[in-house]
Amino acid sequence: MLVNRLKSFLTALLATTALALAAPALAAESGYREVQTDVSSPEGKVLVQEFFWYGCPHCYYLEGELEPWLEELDEDVVFERRALALGQHWVPLTRAFYAADQLDAVDDTHAAVFHAIHEEGSRLTDADSIADFYASQGVDREAFLDAYEGFGTQNAIRQTGQIAQDAGVQGVPSLLVDGRFLVTGRLAGGNVEMLEVVDALIEQIRDERD
Repeated sequence: MLVNRLKSFLTALLATTALALAAPALAAESGYREVQTDVSSPEGKVLVQEFFWYGCPHCYYLEGELEPWLEELDEDVVFERRALALGQHWVPLTRAFYAADQLDAVDDTHAAVFHAIHEEGSRLTDADSIADFYASQGVDREAFLDAYEGFGTQNAIRQTGQIAQDAGVQGVPSLLVDGRFLVTGRLAGGNVEMLEVVDALIEQIRDERD
């Protein structure tokens, strides 16, 4: 009787341990987790939002995968970049992105900012050095500084922070699909895998709508 009880206990213990060990693998297998936010895709579209920071090397490496991926996106997919400040020292470069966005200068400067920081070692850490850099890229310096300090930039940072908080974003880069699915490199297994998961989610959302 005692032996049988001991066998039953060991069997249950092993099963519990196996489930505990399998749980992270199962979570990582999907490559995403479901979240609740106030974000919704435009009518008939699928919105994909990227949370990033210019100083993040992982975000820089993801750019190399994003560019060809973006070129292949179907017309029903809307891609939106959102610079996120997860710490006080992240704020200057986050402000820079939204200032450039207000001046319609992101397309002309986005890759250059990443390159300057991660390839040339540029220290863009304050308003003056950042404004000087954007001026070197053809952006009006005074207009940039006005946007950098303006309400529009502050509001964009606040809105992005709220979305990230609702989605439980704890690091960058992260991709939010349709305001419902958060994809990270840790869950997906890498940069390429992140985009593969996003592609699968886009198809899933299309199927849901059909």
